[in-house]
Amino acid sequence: MKALSLIFQLGVLFSAFAFIWFWLQLLLMIILPENIRTQFRYFLQLLQSLFLGVLVLKFVAKEEGNLTVNSMLVLSLITYFLYLLRNLRSEQNAMQVQLYTNLYKKVKMKNEWELAVALISISITILWVFFPVALDSVVTQWFYEQTQDLIQIPIIGWIFKLAGFFFLLATLIRFLAAITWMLRGPKSKPTKRDADDFDDFEEIK
Repeated sequence: MKALSLIFQLGVLFSAFAFIWFWLQLLLMIILPENIRTQFRYFLQLLQSLFLGVLVLKFVAKEEGNLTVNSMLVLSLITYFLYLLRNLRSEQNAMQVQLYTNLYKKVKMKNEWELAVALISISITILWVFFPVALDSVVTQWFYEQTQDLIQIPIIGWIFKLAGFFFLLATLIRFLAAITWMLRGPKSKPTKRDADDFDDFEEIK
């Protein structure tokens, strides 16, 4: 039950932070010139993931009293990493709907970027566990206080808690999918049959 409560609280935290970050990013996109918006959006995505990692560590430190390597921290980091991978899309599904577009190529490039952001963010966040200099910064403290204040607002807070509940369900599904994948192993792709191949009992004309 403690693990489920932790994942739920992280889901609420993620939702509140995403709400704040959405408006900050929107403001920056309006201010910035159009020719650099696309490149800057990639930078903002990485920055968002890094800030979220710091908030996860600060949340664990507040709950535990200090930041030490324990089961709560490990579960929090795993949940955080799965959250970063939430936007990965199946390349197989992209192939199925590909007609005259570059959908498959776009999905592949997007998946590579999402995975790179997740790996960079989780690596730096783990580094901050042993060197927690980022936890006491002014920006981190501001984000943490703003998220906590939003969660305490009656109506908006309930919306974030509802989002946290659905996040809990989605995370449990991801955990089960990951365990199933590890037990079964990756599915081997069926070999394509060449048009010139024939069965043993196929008549050759």
